[in-house]
Amino acid sequence: MKKKIVAIALVACLALTVIAGATLAYFTDKTEVKENVFTVGNVDITLTEPKWDGEGSKDAPQVYPGEKLAKDPTVENVGANPCFVRIKVTGLDCLGDAGMITLRTDYAEGISAEWVEYEGYYYYFKDECGVLAAGETTDALFDQIMIPTGLKNGDAQTQFHVDVYAEAVQAQGAKDPNWAAVQGMTVAEIAAWFATCGM
Repeated sequence: MKKKIVAIALVACLALTVIAGATLAYFTDKTEVKENVFTVGNVDITLTEPKWDGEGSKDAPQVYPGEKLAKDPTVENVGANPCFVRIKVTGLDCLGDAGMITLRTDYAEGISAEWVEYEGYYYYFKDECGVLAAGETTDALFDQIMIPTGLKNGDAQTQFHVDVYAEAVQAQGAKDPNWAAVQGMTVAEIAAWFATCGM
C-alpha cells in the first residue's frame, strides 16, 4: 500500500511539474536601439607663400650676391581636428661653393619665434605649445631668403631651387592621460609622434 501511495504521489508531482512548466513565464523586457551617430574628423593643411607669389618670384630670375628675396612659408589648419605641423626646407646648399642661402625673419638671420628647428625639420611651437587648432594659421617660418655673397658672375648659369613642404599629424591621442598632456608635449615628443604616425 505504501508503494502505491508513493507511486501515486510521484505521478501527481510529475503531472504538476508538466502543467507548471507549460504555464511558466519569465519576466522580460527590451529597449529601443540607441543610434550613436558620429562624424570622422580630419587633418588637412595648406602651405602658402603670399610674399613669394607677390614679389619674390618676380625677383628670382636675376638674383645678385647678397640679395634678399621675399619668401614666407605659412601653414593653415583647414581640417576639423587640431594637429602638429612641421616644415622641411631643402636646397639651401644648392649654390655649392658660393655659400649657403640663409633664412631671415624681420630683417635678421633666423626663423620666426613660433618655430623650433629639430633634427632637420622646423616644428610649429608657439608659446610652449605645438598644437595648431582647426582654423588657425601659423606665423611664417621666415619671411626672406638671402643669396650668399660668394655668388660669382660665372654662376649665372646655375638654377637653384629652395623647396619647402609641410606635414601634419593629429594632435588628439598623442599623449595620455588628457588634452593638457598633449598641449604640454616637447618638440622631441612631437617628433616621435610624427614617427609613430608613419611620417
